[in-house]
Amino acid sequence: MAHRTALCVVLATTWLGCTEPDGAGPAASTSAAPRAATPAASTSTSAAPRARAPHPAPTLAEAVRYFREFSEEERYFFSDNHVSNETSTLHVARTLDARARRGGAYLGVGPEQNYSYIALLEPQLAFIVDVRRANALQHWLFKALFETSADRAELLCRLLGRGAPPQPGDAGATLKELLTRVDGCTKSEATFDAVHGELVERVRGFGVTLDAKDIKSLRAAQRAFFDGGLDTRFSLHEENGRTYPPLRTLLALEDDQGVQRGFLATDEAFRTIKRLHAEHRIIPIVGDFAGGHALRRIGALLRARDLPVSAFYVSNVEQYLLEPTKWRAWTTNVDSLPTNEQSVFIRCYLDQGKKHPRQKAGHRTTTVVSTVDDFRWRQRKSSAKSFMELVTQGLLD
Repeated sequence: MAHRTALCVVLATTWLGCTEPDGAGPAASTSAAPRAATPAASTSTSAAPRARAPHPAPTLAEAVRYFREFSEEERYFFSDNHVSNETSTLHVARTLDARARRGGAYLGVGPEQNYSYIALLEPQLAFIVDVRRANALQHWLFKALFETSADRAELLCRLLGRGAPPQPGDAGATLKELLTRVDGCTKSEATFDAVHGELVERVRGFGVTLDAKDIKSLRAAQRAFFDGGLDTRFSLHEENGRTYPPLRTLLALEDDQGVQRGFLATDEAFRTIKRLHAEHRIIPIVGDFAGGHALRRIGALLRARDLPVSAFYVSNVEQYLLEPTKWRAWTTNVDSLPTNEQSVFIRCYLDQGKKHPRQKAGHRTTTVVSTVDDFRWRQRKSSAKSFMELVTQGLLD
């Protein structure tokens, strides 16, 4: 077990969602979390915000080209989190409502939680950047699912590799009713093979080149949903004895006022993601946050389109980037992105022995929001010393 922990440190530029190595997290700051601070306008390196007309959507060929040309070599990671392990994702929904600009660009990492943020922010372009090619392929599978599913129940049944839901239509259904309906979808190996084969062919039809390893990866991803159903959970390659939240819980996550706001909580949220996928505005990329290619190519494209980043969901990736060389590469990549004073980071802290000051009862994860300007201002003064420092300074309410 100690050997695997050491491996995770060596591969410190790998991540997926709020990832959890064995043992305690990085050294934590002992200082109390300060109130959010806005740096002086003269210290900002961001572009000034102004009204923007809607941007044309990429063509499908362009989206596939971005995936091919922006992507880096994949990296090993120590988990196959086909779903997230974060339960605090939507605790910041009202902060995003108030502070993040709708209609800009969105960047994120990991699996399905990105769709909830995308549904909230309705970006004109969204890039989901992850070191695993398997993660990107899973998002291409999700694109196929959204494009071929008439409603939420059909999407979930097809994701699980099962037959059609017992009742058609779900526009007015509550999430509880929806999940009950999905639990009734018929399950058989023949149905799985048929549904999966259709989806893989659709991914091929997008123009995504799939080799034998990719085909195996896509099957493994959907097979995990087929086997686990709505109880599919995040998993490490080596078990650590912890139990992670099932998919049905992740789909029912609430904001800090107890309102379900996930991407399948309402028909409207589902339709938003379905539309954005149909317009090819959600693009997965294989990339390292401290790499020299993916984020910089994305930044160049966004600058050319005069499209600032509204939100960058980094989860706990920075926990693995605190080594000086990687940190310099990461901050350089952040500087390559076009932003304005509304641009925010969304971070997730995982309790590995030290609680976050804002951690809520019943949750091991804490999600927080701070501005990109605040991050740049602080990094010009002094590089971050710990992940706890990053997730407790300059927080927005």
